[in-house]
Amino acid sequence: MSYTEQEARRAVIDAGHRLLKAGLVARTWGNISARISDSAFLITPSGRAYDTLRPEDLVIVDMNDLTYEGSRKPSSEKGIHADAYRLRPDIHFIIHTHQLYASVFGVGGQPLENGMTDGPVPCAAYGLPSTDRLRKAVAREVEDHPDVLAILMKNHGALCMGKDEADAFKVSRQLEAACQARLAFLRKRILAASLGEADDYGKSVRKGSRFLLTYKGKKRIYDMRHMPDNPSKAARLHAAIYRKTHAACIYHDKSRAVRAWSRKAALLRPYVDDLAQIGGTYIECVDGQDVSCVTKALESSNAVCLFGNGALCVGGSKEDALAVSMILKKGALAALYAQTLPDCAPLGKADAFLQRMIYLHDYSKKKEDDGC
Repeated sequence: MSYTEQEARRAVIDAGHRLLKAGLVARTWGNISARISDSAFLITPSGRAYDTLRPEDLVIVDMNDLTYEGSRKPSSEKGIHADAYRLRPDIHFIIHTHQLYASVFGVGGQPLENGMTDGPVPCAAYGLPSTDRLRKAVAREVEDHPDVLAILMKNHGALCMGKDEADAFKVSRQLEAACQARLAFLRKRILAASLGEADDYGKSVRKGSRFLLTYKGKKRIYDMRHMPDNPSKAARLHAAIYRKTHAACIYHDKSRAVRAWSRKAALLRPYVDDLAQIGGTYIECVDGQDVSCVTKALESSNAVCLFGNGALCVGGSKEDALAVSMILKKGALAALYAQTLPDCAPLGKADAFLQRMIYLHDYSKKKEDDGC
């Protein structure tokens, strides 16, 4: 049976908190819904973080024509949820995530064999997020596989379904574990490729002309208007980045996947669409000692790889810079995996550019609407 509206509101909020704690969602990424009748469901609103959502923030959507109640906009992927509910009367709860290992495995576009108890997990063909093309691709797999509870989405993420919240959450966890197991060979390669220490390029937060730099375990405040005669390499680099960009935070990502990619000294193109949106249409790899190359690379992207030393991630806040870092790890892992597959190409340049522009415009508008 469907949830009552009150039960559904509580279940969706609880699922968001559980998914955050499990690391399967972050910030506003993905969406969650619950069926409340034969013709309607509740879904998370567009652009709202899971840890701030209240039951009254959720939006009721008609699954037949996608009309919705109230002034708050539902998730832009509401059509995918509507199709799944219409095609699968047994499904009453849906979670769409961009979870790490399922997203990475999905770049190959192949089904996950022997990974779940209900059979192979199909992979829906690629489509730009929030488009009819993606919606139709996912609906096709849901219809063609009436017994499966998970669908991979090429270059995007996963759709996990269940009879209730607990069931859908379990599917999401099982899918992640299965994909992680299939990528175990890659983790071993990354470990071997990232041995040894990376040089430290520090992390900092900025306010006005001053920034607080944490470098080699020590903290120091610098004023860009009055830099010392012989600043450390990190201080000199961070000051240059702040002068050339609108960044308010710089974070040095030394995670194994990013370090492994940086040792290839190669351009990183997005194989997952959230890297194109949040990181940039491409991430350059440059010599960290060359300040001009680093700052130039960050003029069009929110990250730059440093030869053999991971990457610098920047954002308008500490939260934004850490989000770039999180997505960059996924992007690096996806690119490393793609290199083991025949004919696995990154997102097309036009698609990547379009997603980047839409994200920057929409994110900027949401910041303004929130009074930030």
